[in-house]
Amino acid sequence: MDVKGLFALGRLYPWPRPNRCRLCGSRRIWGHGYVPRYFEGFIYPLWIRRLRCPDCGAVYTLRPDAFVRGFRYSLATIVLSLAETITGKSFLPGPSRQARQYWLKSLKFQASRRGNVLKPDVNTLYALLSRDVIPFTRSVNCAILRL
Repeated sequence: MDVKGLFALGRLYPWPRPNRCRLCGSRRIWGHGYVPRYFEGFIYPLWIRRLRCPDCGAVYTLRPDAFVRGFRYSLATIVLSLAETITGKSFLPGPSRQARQYWLKSLKFQASRRGNVLKPDVNTLYALLSRDVIPFTRSVNCAILRL
């Protein structure tokens, strides 16, 4: 997905639609408007498409592939920042110190929860990512959403 194209087209961007509802499997998914969301590199919010399943009431917010739900920084930026923090290198410019600390504490939580690892390393980070776990959130029900 082209984030710059999304910024340029706004609500006219051609969003892909999922075939079925992820909760109930219904094929009836309706448009549910747009919501503004802030992303790294943009000073203005981008209009993000929402969909709704009328059968179970689930609401889906579509977003660019590079961004994970609940985070304004891209997946690559977060993973690189975590890898540099773990290896003891200097921090990337951009993400705030508080955001990097949250990501590191969340990685320790997920590594302890999923693999009983007290001090995670880069291999632990990539192992969690390969299992579709978001290692930089403290949510128990966390998975990377793919359409």
